[in-house]
Amino acid sequence: MADQKLIGQNYTPLDLVAKVTGRAKYAEDYRADGMLFCKLLLSPMPHARVTRIDARAALAMLGVRAILTPDDLPPAPAGPPNAERPLTREPFYQGEPILAVAAVDELTAAEAIERITVDYEALPFVVDPIESLRPNGANARLQGNVWYPPAPPAPGAPQQGPPAGPEVRTLKWSEDTFAEEREGRLPMGEAPEEWSFGDLEAGFRDAALTVDETFVVPSTSHQTMESRSAMGYWQNGKLYLHGSTQSVIRTVENLARWVGIDQSQVVLIAEYCGGGFGSKGTGAISMAIPALLSKKAGAPVMMRISREEEQYIGRARTGMVGRARVGFRKDGRITALDLFIVQDNGAYGPMGDSRTGANAASLIWQPPAMRWRSVNVLTNTPPRQQQRSPGPAQFNAIMDPVVTKAAKLLGLDQVAIHRINAPEGKALFGPPGVGGVRLHATAAFVKEGLDRGVELFKWEERKARAGKREGSKIRGLGVAVGPHGAGSIGFDGIMTIRPDGKLYVQSGVGNL
Repeated sequence: MADQKLIGQNYTPLDLVAKVTGRAKYAEDYRADGMLFCKLLLSPMPHARVTRIDARAALAMLGVRAILTPDDLPPAPAGPPNAERPLTREPFYQGEPILAVAAVDELTAAEAIERITVDYEALPFVVDPIESLRPNGANARLQGNVWYPPAPPAPGAPQQGPPAGPEVRTLKWSEDTFAEEREGRLPMGEAPEEWSFGDLEAGFRDAALTVDETFVVPSTSHQTMESRSAMGYWQNGKLYLHGSTQSVIRTVENLARWVGIDQSQVVLIAEYCGGGFGSKGTGAISMAIPALLSKKAGAPVMMRISREEEQYIGRARTGMVGRARVGFRKDGRITALDLFIVQDNGAYGPMGDSRTGANAASLIWQPPAMRWRSVNVLTNTPPRQQQRSPGPAQFNAIMDPVVTKAAKLLGLDQVAIHRINAPEGKALFGPPGVGGVRLHATAAFVKEGLDRGVELFKWEERKARAGKREGSKIRGLGVAVGPHGAGSIGFDGIMTIRPDGKLYVQSGVGNL
């Protein structure tokens, strides 16, 4: 490849100068003749039903041009039950948008929001996935509290219609199941998703040490520097939208679906993206609000999302509470790995972090026997979305403390215990597939990487100093190995013709 000459060299990205000098234009930097400004009315309740909207006082205000409510949305696209909508009459979390106002300036739009009367019927809500699984725990939705995977088709049965999707059902664990709480361990009740391989019980019988740990992996907001601001207008039946996205091609598809038009009628302008970290991989559903509001008002509409609003609609990493039971030989080799995960999906989902994380754990630790069980719980909290190595990142936080504890109890070096379990060559990972065949990596050189890391980091020298006070500081040290799974359909790139007459193509992950 022509760009291989850049490897190991200093390289200035093509967009760097524009970004550091302020010449780069993001979604909210654009303006159009007659442009209106949008403000959102957000739900003050974590779960409710909107019973009445009275916007007459707001519509009578000078400068207010249009109000968009859930009744103005196109028919819901096909998807899982209660799929997310840009606006809703049944908010599933505090801060979910109910309606939007377009006015001549933001101050007028904000004042109009204050004059709108919305009546709510409070509904049961829950913010802790474990609490939702208790016998009398609240459900995040009227339909239930847990995502169940689609039932597999009967062998030999012809498929009729589109394949079944996941569904929301109610799952409660018994009081007896929760008895383990008194011992400081996570209860392990029914789990709708499960896979395994190898002889798990034999693996634990052969173990010289078994570590059984309960853990919490918190949910963290993406908080990108550029919020989900967007500006839209219509010309000759086409929607033109300035927005922030990591993938232009995938956002066009979603935006067309959310607005209810054909993809050919969407022109998406997203030259720069002020951070996404996975939360803008396919665009933001809130982009549909200025698009539909512009159509109703007959003028361009700018929706600037504040930092507070971004905290609600800006997405967060999937949270997990779980339990890891791991068997080790005396030399540190893992003999069995048993993972039980309760995943917090927030208000929507279902998310796949628990599944991809289990695949990553099976790859990194190469257990001869493994079981994975997962419960995907809905909560009345902001929606979750992929965040920087979704799944593997959480499972690093789960597995590495367990392995480090085992190394200490067995009197082993941290690098040594990682090395003896490291994948190599065409290492297997994940659950058994068709015919019991498991997937494998094309190549793995983790052992070589650990050896090189020991050398470059001066591991033995630093280890000798670890834990000792030096002035006011005590330094520790550690090692971790983690994979990153990525890839999907579609390609993105930026092509520019410069004054020198050359065509420059910049391509990679997301919108660079």
